[in-house]
Amino acid sequence: MSDHRGTDGEEQVLFVDEKGQEEPGKRFEDRRNRMIWRTRVKFLTNVLGAAILLLLLYSIYISVIHIYFNTSERNGKFIRSVISVVELHEDGLRVEKSGHPSTEVTPFLAQKATLKLYRDVGKWQVITGEVHAKLSISGKLTYSVERTSPYLNQDDRPAFILPYSVMFEETMEANPKTESDLKLLDQIGEGHVAQLSFSTKTLMPPEELLKLLADYDLAITGMPVYAGELKEFEVGYSLGDSKDYYVSHLSLKPRYGFREDNSLSMWQIYFKPEEDQHNMSEHVELMKSDIEWMIDNVSYYGEDEDKQRLAYIQKNGVQVYGATVTGPVKELQRLKERPEFREFRLGRIEVWNWD
Repeated sequence: MSDHRGTDGEEQVLFVDEKGQEEPGKRFEDRRNRMIWRTRVKFLTNVLGAAILLLLLYSIYISVIHIYFNTSERNGKFIRSVISVVELHEDGLRVEKSGHPSTEVTPFLAQKATLKLYRDVGKWQVITGEVHAKLSISGKLTYSVERTSPYLNQDDRPAFILPYSVMFEETMEANPKTESDLKLLDQIGEGHVAQLSFSTKTLMPPEELLKLLADYDLAITGMPVYAGELKEFEVGYSLGDSKDYYVSHLSLKPRYGFREDNSLSMWQIYFKPEEDQHNMSEHVELMKSDIEWMIDNVSYYGEDEDKQRLAYIQKNGVQVYGATVTGPVKELQRLKERPEFREFRLGRIEVWNWD
């Protein structure tokens, strides 16, 4: 080890290695370590500051797009598309219609929402699941239905079968096995209400079906519409006993209206046979306009089929082949009196809630 003095008179301590070469002293090493730590601290401070700035900018960005989507018509358009697509295509399901449904906007400007699904049973609106929907910035709507059931291994069969006359020239008798659901009502007390769906043996105008139901103390929540499926164009279907064809279809629902900003202005819960058989044309025209709106404003699975369905019903009119009804058990039991009805499917049963 040897001593040296720098030009400023400060004493420096140098170390000599085995080869006699001088190495930096401890003071120099300490100074260098302090400089390294200062550099690291400054770098980390800069990174942290940048991260805070990015987080702040991101928060501002998210707030701005939420304000834009909430104050523009885009949220209304999104919720309207979910209501229309789900209720027109899912048997017996209704979408919750709260005044201000909660929606989420992703950083990539896609809209998301989770809405309750319910079925009308008597005067109850019974929650039976959720719909998870997403609308991309390009206008593509995707959704999935999550059904909830109070029972294990519940049979979730399709509700309606096409009249044999649609698929075959010869007439056929209804399969007696399909009447078993109606017999279940014999085991239920009169202090209950239930939901029931049935198919008809022939196609008929909706007014005619409401006329057949006018003598019953029941409410109609929807009717399957025949729009050329399997005759004019191919759609998905399943085949049951006795050549029973179950197909995807449009559902004629009680009317609902929208404002210019696409928010709901009114909606009707039930068809009332005595009243609505005389103004069914209004329900039908609103269904057609809703299909047109969907095709023009949103892209979704089944859009091509709906274009063909719309063309068919505009040319041939609207005909139905069944209904979903609800009301007192004893009134539902009476439906077996009608020879025009078949394929009864019992749905939810609830304690009495009826006027």
